[in-house]
Amino acid sequence: MSQQLPVAFNGHAISSVFKDAPRGDELGQGITAGFAVMSYRGKVWSTKYQGVEKTLMREDGDGARASIEVVIIKAAAPISKIFYETGYVEGSTAPPDCWSTNGATPDKAAPKKQSETCAGCPKNAWGSKITDAGKPAKACADSKRLAIVPMGDIDNELLGGPMLLRVPPASLKDLKGYGEQMQSYGFPYFAVATRISFEVQDAYPKFVFGAIRPLTDAEAAKVLELRDDPRVQRILNEAVENVRHEPEVTQGGKSPFENGAGPAATAPQPADGTTPPPAQAAQPTSSAPAQAPAEPKPQPKPEPVKVKTKAELLREQLAQAEAEEKAQAMMAPKPEDPEVGPAPSNFDELLDGLLPN
Repeated sequence: MSQQLPVAFNGHAISSVFKDAPRGDELGQGITAGFAVMSYRGKVWSTKYQGVEKTLMREDGDGARASIEVVIIKAAAPISKIFYETGYVEGSTAPPDCWSTNGATPDKAAPKKQSETCAGCPKNAWGSKITDAGKPAKACADSKRLAIVPMGDIDNELLGGPMLLRVPPASLKDLKGYGEQMQSYGFPYFAVATRISFEVQDAYPKFVFGAIRPLTDAEAAKVLELRDDPRVQRILNEAVENVRHEPEVTQGGKSPFENGAGPAATAPQPADGTTPPPAQAAQPTSSAPAQAPAEPKPQPKPEPVKVKTKAELLREQLAQAEAEEKAQAMMAPKPEDPEVGPAPSNFDELLDGLLPN
């Protein structure tokens, strides 16, 4: 598309005096647009761009997305570091007290530098923090910066192109293993579409990486171009987003991450995505005053269990034996000898003689 001169120029060309003068691009120097960030709270994905935060929902609208399908354009070579003096609070937009983009020295904008170098920083030492589970960790958290785009929309014009995703400390080994696995199959990590989900068995957010499919030739051409894009270099090397805090508002509309999965192809390493159960709607509360709980009805006291003494038990046994003996005597034939001694009649005296004093 050709550009036309303003009407006020009346078709006049540039003065010949400026023929060999430098073009001059100072007007645009130092002015850059912010990049989008893929973030997460708990195990819920969201995007942040130009002060607008949008939670990623399932296509059917029934709950938050359990995974994102992306292309990892490029990864920063060093490990980034972030330190919060009082610990990170979930959902907080407060900047860290100290951080390092290159993993070697604190960034100049860090308000409370803990050391001149990261290697000599006590907050970067193992055991400088004890987790809620009682395990040693580092007070200064490691992370890996990735530049990503949606798998179904590599241009991602709606969110300004490439986006930043920080891989948390507990997922760094899995990220490395995923890259090595893809390399063993002959696929660089940026040559495939990747699904990133959360480990369902862990209470804290831990990433699970899985290959979906190889990229098409058209997609591959765009990815190679983006790997050298200045926006990607800013995402991986600049720390501007750590200190820029714009008001967050909720954005409607459809996200590029909620589009289709793109062209189908055979996946070298399929990975199953998991979907959390839909969130339960809050039950409305009644505005009527609460009634006092009814007083419990008095329960009848159980009758005390009577414990028999040894004497009473022995009397019962002797009485039962006497009854059986009388019954047998009535059924038995009369003896020829009528002189049979009578059975004892006073069982109480008999018991007294048998029981110990």
